[in-house]
Amino acid sequence: MTDELPGGLVLADVKAELFKSMGHPARIQLLEVLADGPVAVSRLRDYTGLEPSNLSQHLSLLRRQRLIVPSRREGRLFYELASPEVSVLLADARSLLGALLHTTRLNLSPDGEAPREEAIR
Repeated sequence: MTDELPGGLVLADVKAELFKSMGHPARIQLLEVLADGPVAVSRLRDYTGLEPSNLSQHLSLLRRQRLIVPSRREGRLFYELASPEVSVLLADARSLLGALLHTTRLNLSPDGEAPREEAIR
């Protein structure tokens, strides 16, 4: 199976970049908040507790990766998810984590030992 895009870009590399851009708890939190619809930057600060400069850096990275888009309304800056697939990806990640947690719990031994290695495959 070839996993390539036009121009020689390897799809696996592009996917890795996407996941890296989502690889920070603050960015996941921002995406989760935006899954409910557009939110003003001032509200994003309130929701996340991030300092303005830190928030700006995270938003900039998500914007460069085309996961979010900005808009202006009544002089205020808003952000929203660029596509509904971002919400789907977040929901799928929650589902996967739930399944992994369930599997891990099932594989715990009665004496409280750590889960067996195969629990997380």
